[in-house]
This record gives sequence, C-alpha cells and structure tokens, in this order.
Amino acid sequence: MPPRAVGAARVALGLIVLLGGINGFVRIVPVPEPLHPFIQLLVDSGYIHAVKVVEIAAAVLLLLDRRRPLALALLWPVVVNIALFHLLLDPRAGINAVILLGLLGALTWHDRHAFAPLLAEERAGSRARAPMGGDAARGERASPA
Repeated sequence: MPPRAVGAARVALGLIVLLGGINGFVRIVPVPEPLHPFIQLLVDSGYIHAVKVVEIAAAVLLLLDRRRPLALALLWPVVVNIALFHLLLDPRAGINAVILLGLLGALTWHDRHAFAPLLAEERAGSRARAPMGGDAARGERASPA
C-alpha cells in the first residue's frame, strides 16, 4: 500500500474506534434504543467499559502512530466480536463492521512482517532448547527436582 493510503487507513480506523470507545462512556453519537439484550447485558455487567478502554488505548496508539502492530493486535478481538454481533444478532449497522474489518485487515496486511513470527511454524531441531532449570549456554545442568 502507498504510504498515504496506510496513513489514511490508520487515521480513519483510529478515529472510528476512538469515537466508538468514547461513546461507551459519553454519548456523542446516538445509539438505537432499545439496546439489544446482549449489549444490555454487557452494559449492565460493566464489561463494556473494559472493552471501551481497550478501544481507546488502541485508537490512541494508532493516531499517534506508535506501536501500530500492538494496536492492531488489540483491535482484532474487538472488531471480530463487533462483526459477529452485527452478522448474527443485529444487522442494523452491519456496514460499519465491514468497514472496520476492511481497514483493520488492510493495515494488518501492510504490517504482516510484524505478525510473521506468530504465524511461523517452528521446525523440529531448528531451535535448540535449554534443559529445564538450567542454561546450556552457560554450562549449567538441570536440577533433578
């Protein structure tokens, strides 16, 4: 992706997620009433506040262009749950979920090198392992207990 496209996607995703995160604490954008029972359960339990804090933290990282892979990794579970909610339970704002998935997917693809170690298969014998309780590089032996 061209650098300007990456920047635009980063800022767009950051602003959308920041607005959604802040909207969990202070109503800026009206939310359709009545809330879906699943969302009402998340609100009543307070769980939604933890999710909104993660959204805000990831959005700030994106907007400051700091630790972008970390921000993307934090957003994947949130966005997948948003998409599944709209796909399976409440399709009213399904297009928003598609936009979020598209932006997140494009940015993740652009930073795929950062995620390569997570997806690489470790081959037998490709990495020497130290015995339990000792460090083979320093010549220590593993204790039997």
